[in-house]
Amino acid sequence: MSVVTSLTESQREQYRTEGWVMLGRIMDDATLERMRAEELRFRQLRLAKDPALCNQTIFASQVCHMSEMVRRFCATGPQVELARQLVAPDLALWFNQFVTKNPDGDSGRSEFPWHQDNGYVAIDPPTNITIWVALDDVDERNGCVWVVPRSHEKGLLDHRRKSEDSWHLTLPVEGDGQPAILKAGEAVAFTGLTLHRSKLNHTNRPRRAFFMEYADARSRYSRQGEPWKPVTDSSNTWIVAGAAPIPDDF
Repeated sequence: MSVVTSLTESQREQYRTEGWVMLGRIMDDATLERMRAEELRFRQLRLAKDPALCNQTIFASQVCHMSEMVRRFCATGPQVELARQLVAPDLALWFNQFVTKNPDGDSGRSEFPWHQDNGYVAIDPPTNITIWVALDDVDERNGCVWVVPRSHEKGLLDHRRKSEDSWHLTLPVEGDGQPAILKAGEAVAFTGLTLHRSKLNHTNRPRRAFFMEYADARSRYSRQGEPWKPVTDSSNTWIVAGAAPIPDDF
């Protein structure tokens, strides 16, 4: 199956009105296998340091600094053009992360509660996009992403910590939302204001995923109420399309 290189008007309209859209396949077989190999490299390192993570979720963030292969895909993969169509012609890669939800049955340890990505780090204008790629087939049983259509229309909502001993932020949400069921190599895209979550992994295998967050190269960010800064001020930002404004003190 070939990878997606352009969005239809109906996909663009769904993203604008509902705040999310299924993109289709954005990783070919060879890329998928290389990404799985990189995920395993980071996962094995984390497990060697903390074996208790074997039934929890393992995060490996900003891995572009540690993997040429991942950086190349984030900067040149087919999703870059798709993101440009939905965000802006001048595009910055803002965040990237492997998320591996290990088998956990009914323990509750790997559930990621309802949140907006911009609840963690606010982006202005809030046109940023998250592209979440399945490295395994995902459904309701192994912890797919769930979204609340049109929730982005509410703007940035107040988040709170899930508990005193958790870094997860959350907020109350009515209803179950809609599951994004994907085959390996396929992706779902949603805005930084779209409410989403993932439940537990009830299978006996890890659920592997990788996501990238892109923003308008002219946008700015604020982390937990700190002063606003251009996204290009972050050492984790890469311009992947077009150009960013040159600051006055350059």
